[in-house]
Amino acid sequence: MTLVLNEIHVFDGFKQTLMVAAADRRISNRDGSYNSSRRKLFAIPRLRGAVSYFGVAAFPVQGRLIFLDEWLRFFIRRSKTNTLNDFAVSLREELNRQVPREVLRTQPSGFHICGYSPSDIPDFWFLSNIRAMSGFEYTDLHESYLEPASHFLGRDAAALGWGSAPSSPSHSGIQIYRNGDFRVHAFASEALDGLLATLGQFPDFRQPLTPVEYGEYVRFKFEVIAYVYKRWAKKQIIARPIDVLVLQANGRAPSN
Repeated sequence: MTLVLNEIHVFDGFKQTLMVAAADRRISNRDGSYNSSRRKLFAIPRLRGAVSYFGVAAFPVQGRLIFLDEWLRFFIRRSKTNTLNDFAVSLREELNRQVPREVLRTQPSGFHICGYSPSDIPDFWFLSNIRAMSGFEYTDLHESYLEPASHFLGRDAAALGWGSAPSSPSHSGIQIYRNGDFRVHAFASEALDGLLATLGQFPDFRQPLTPVEYGEYVRFKFEVIAYVYKRWAKKQIIARPIDVLVLQANGRAPSN
């Protein structure tokens, strides 16, 4: 299993934004062992974006096991798409050509895709074979990848008071998307946010203020969760190392 996360930070409408993408590297093998050497988060430089995956980490092709980290690196290098929509559609088409249907019938598989438009507007797209959830469990798995969807601009932004243009009404906030085994993050993240907010009432503590500090704070919360799994979980399905990318507008490339 894994934990993947995307945060979209909006300050004063779309006048200032940043995105943080994060993922651990723990992969569970069929024999019950673990591997922590394969990345699940990759930059998409031409889109000032990032893509991460959860669930299926490898699939067989003509008797050979293809690992998604290697496959995604190759896909990103040869991709010529100029928008998140086109990238997500192209990714779905290629995955449906190569990932066996028998794999997807029994295993959840999903991708987080985020980045900026040419006008510096952030968005988040979701691609998966998952048609429903029950609590924290993925259910109703499809044997192929479903149509990708914009979950930020296409769904959540308007409900939160954010439009789709830089002239949208001034509003600040954070939209969070998480997948994989996100149970602990759903509770620990809010608890740690509350702790930091409480400490921020004292003059010798402060909140994260810069893009780098936001990225470091996300990494810190992942490190805490990884430690919780190491010490108290029966299966250590989330573990270090943690990869984090901070994405910014104004033509800035992703940064670790």
